[in-house]
Amino acid sequence: MGPLSYSLSPSKGERVPFRAGEGQPADSPTLHGSGFLRPWLLVLVCAVGEPAFAQNRTSSRPAHQTFHFADYDSEPRRADGHVDGDALLSRLKELHVTTYYWLVWHARTDWDDLKLFLPKAAMANIEVWVYLVPPTESAPREGNSYAEPFRLDYGRWAEEIAWLSLQHTNLTAWVIDDFYANHEFFAPAAVRDLQKRAKGINPRLAFLPLMYFGEIRRAFVQDYREVIDGVVVAYPQDRGEIDEAWAILNDAAVVMPCELSLPWSTPSKPGDFVEASQSATVWPGRRQRLRFRERDDFTAATAGYHFKQLLMNDTVVWEEDVAGGTNAWAEVMVDVTAAAQGKTNLTLAFRLLDKKGVSNFGVRWQVKDLQAEGLDLAAGLDQPKKWQVSQRGAFECGFGDRIKPPERRFHVPFIVMTAGDASEFRLRHGDPASPERMAEWLKFCLQAWREGKVDGVVTYCLDKQPRSRIFDLARGLFGEYWTAR
Repeated sequence: MGPLSYSLSPSKGERVPFRAGEGQPADSPTLHGSGFLRPWLLVLVCAVGEPAFAQNRTSSRPAHQTFHFADYDSEPRRADGHVDGDALLSRLKELHVTTYYWLVWHARTDWDDLKLFLPKAAMANIEVWVYLVPPTESAPREGNSYAEPFRLDYGRWAEEIAWLSLQHTNLTAWVIDDFYANHEFFAPAAVRDLQKRAKGINPRLAFLPLMYFGEIRRAFVQDYREVIDGVVVAYPQDRGEIDEAWAILNDAAVVMPCELSLPWSTPSKPGDFVEASQSATVWPGRRQRLRFRERDDFTAATAGYHFKQLLMNDTVVWEEDVAGGTNAWAEVMVDVTAAAQGKTNLTLAFRLLDKKGVSNFGVRWQVKDLQAEGLDLAAGLDQPKKWQVSQRGAFECGFGDRIKPPERRFHVPFIVMTAGDASEFRLRHGDPASPERMAEWLKFCLQAWREGKVDGVVTYCLDKQPRSRIFDLARGLFGEYWTAR
């Protein structure tokens, strides 16, 4: 292949272009870095048929039946640059994890070092997942490094990982990082081809994309659930994000109640919007105020596109750009006395408006806890089905008739990844990036696993140095939930 040829199949050698958007999701990091899937691997192989995948029916599993505690990357290395497999294994055993995600990227010798590590891990009953970087994190697009030895030939990677998994049965899955940012390259048909090549060698080998919570949308599930074996989803802002992702991955919700959103990779035009409105009666002789809580999932600096608005009778009384800020809930108080003056009835609306068109810039905006002073609302945010919806463009909305009852036709296995590295935690969740706060995140992820809302938990780049405070805290938490399983 030439230096710019990306290949899903060596026989094709076709590069699918990646189209960048105006913004990148705040929860789209560069991640370089279990037998839990086996109950769902409904692999039906015959001489002429294609392999079937795992998410075509609902799981009836009880909470924490399966057991996937894992760690990713941050491996100790020797002076010669090779992975120190013995030191790594020692720390993983201390940590009470069942699985390690082996990143093939840091050094040209990572693939060979993996082959030496696998039998050692097997002796300790530790499974290994191979972790690959996508085209956007590899030379020639990014830096000078490739994942060696097969570089951007993902079809070859699929086959070689499968062959290696036959030799070492504790190699049970493989993952591709930043999957959805590369989804035009890894289109569903391309992933099906990768799976066919891998499962044609080892039907038990699973494939999972690395996703971010803002990317877990109905469209992704519809497009990919039949060609993947689960998802690894990184960096929940809180427990609520885990529950919301679970609902989408288990066919329990199309979009979450009281949410206005534009999916990633969805174009819009200037003036496109989605709006949820409700009528209200004005109390005469009183001040009129509205209080509510809101948050959106975009914290980067790209400004001037998506705007959150509150309207009274089609007049904007509050507005904020989604750019900047944090993912935390914020309380808003708006005095609407002037807008209500002289009126007995009016209409209030929450609107997400695009002042500039986008091609690939998604956002989710949630509102809750609406309180009115001097107004009687026909229905509050605790009754989202009673709100009216209007829109122009391909937005999604958790109000009115857009709220659908759960159907539970499928289950997509779901592993949550939480940051065990201070710099990554700070980037995702702000300061303080203390060991204690990182442990708080790990604990609510493990609690979600105990309650059956995730199928596994993995720490990102947990510091494995001696006397690491976060390692000690993580070891205690994994041990606590291990004992209580």
